[in-house]
Amino acid sequence: MPEKLRLVLPHGLLLAATGFLYWAATRIAANTGAGRIGPDAWPKAILVFMGALCAWEIVRRLAMRPRGAAQASPAGGGEGGDAPPALQWGKLAAGVGLVTGYVIVVPWTGFFVATAVFLAAFPWFGGMRRPALTTALGVAGSLALVVVFMRVAYISLPLGAGPFQALSLALLKLIGVS
Repeated sequence: MPEKLRLVLPHGLLLAATGFLYWAATRIAANTGAGRIGPDAWPKAILVFMGALCAWEIVRRLAMRPRGAAQASPAGGGEGGDAPPALQWGKLAAGVGLVTGYVIVVPWTGFFVATAVFLAAFPWFGGMRRPALTTALGVAGSLALVVVFMRVAYISLPLGAGPFQALSLALLKLIGVS
């Protein structure tokens, strides 16, 4: 199989799947009232972004230089930095563990708390060792997602139990949802 085709094949298949899924999303009943978006809007929007990203990646990969093409470096060493980075099993395991843990704890801690912890811990385990920045990213990202899901998309999120539920309800009241 030619190198260029091998590079774009996964994105081409994903683009075709995106087209099929978009067609399927056109079959979702969209009769809502009162100027609200229907249940078909979000799947279609996500699929449009997914299709655009696939198309972008196909164009990018077709436009890039083949791996075997010699590149002159200032030191005259040819191609030296083309080797992919080594797989870091510890970071991979931490990422999988964080995703698994998130799915397990979100019913008890609620969406806001679980997402804030996840969004702060993921870059930390990925190697970013700036606690103030990762904490700010976690809290701000979680708050932004709560606003988008609850105020824009009207999606109900898990509130948690006990003190987590009280925190979630106070947050929803603060952003004007309840």
